[in-house]
Amino acid sequence: MKVLVTGAAGFIGGHLVDMLVERGDEVRALVRPVEDTSHLRTLTGVEIMHGDLTDESSLKRAVQGVQRVYNVAAKTGPWGLEKVYRAVNVQGLADLIHAAMDAGVQRIVHTSSITVYGHHLHGIVTEDYPYCAEDNPYSRTKIAGEKLISKLVKEYGAPVVVVRPAWVYGPRDTASFSRFVKLVESGKGFLIGSGKNIVPVVYVRDVAQGIVKAGDAGDEVIGRAYNIADDRRVTQAEYLNTVADALQVPHVSRKLPFSALYLAGRSAEVLWQAMGRRKAAPPPLTTYGVTLLGGNQRFSIDRARRELGYTPEFDVKRGIAEGVRWYLNVRQSSQGLQTTQEIARAEPKRIVDRSQ
Repeated sequence: MKVLVTGAAGFIGGHLVDMLVERGDEVRALVRPVEDTSHLRTLTGVEIMHGDLTDESSLKRAVQGVQRVYNVAAKTGPWGLEKVYRAVNVQGLADLIHAAMDAGVQRIVHTSSITVYGHHLHGIVTEDYPYCAEDNPYSRTKIAGEKLISKLVKEYGAPVVVVRPAWVYGPRDTASFSRFVKLVESGKGFLIGSGKNIVPVVYVRDVAQGIVKAGDAGDEVIGRAYNIADDRRVTQAEYLNTVADALQVPHVSRKLPFSALYLAGRSAEVLWQAMGRRKAAPPPLTTYGVTLLGGNQRFSIDRARRELGYTPEFDVKRGIAEGVRWYLNVRQSSQGLQTTQEIARAEPKRIVDRSQ
């Protein structure tokens, strides 16, 4: 089968491409020209096409001749200009679906997020839980994207299935997982609150599995949404200290109060906003980050188990072991490269010295 993966150079997208290639699909990878495609170029049968969800003409080219579209591309993170998020997560999504339908694509799997539920949750959250936008453009536009899909399915029969991954971690995650590993490794890690809260972590290969199964399922799943998580209870302390065990460093024991950190994050966001820094890097602390790590969040995957046949295969110990192994390998390779570069820089001087 020939398939299209948008956001293929990203964290989830890259692992999804791996899985699709492994099962024999012919993959077209849509990536922005500025992105690193070195991993994709190591894979057999992957066609790399440059484009963007904000470039409608590139979407029309990308969907030609494919039977399935996996949309993983998104503007992520809790900080930035609303119009930039809307251009990708709402208008770009609409353009992709229309282009795919015009091209006769049989199934579109859209990757949304648990952020559509908000982060101040109670009990075990199912897909019937109401939308609740957090005060950030990522959450708002992810909800808007899902509402758009519901309208297109109802009015035009758009063949779209929605998956909502939880907090994804694993190898090649430079935005989140590697930062936590560095903190734990350096001894600067800390727990938010008691550390006994449930964190909604899910290994990246399990997310890719859920996305693939959403594409393979029958037409009865069209218009449906599915939580893709690991429903084994993992506390914040267990997650961070499993990282510590994999690194063979002391456990994280320092604790900071949730309420104080949340207030500090909100104050930083207000200050950044007042200073007109929406285009700049986010504040050092955000309410999004505090609630993600320090909040109590549990998600049901019963619907995905029953209707998609989804079963998470990586428990947190196995998943973190894979992630830490990647982190250490990258660090070792980087140190080797640095040493090589230092030798190269020093070599001309040694040559001059020998000639004198």
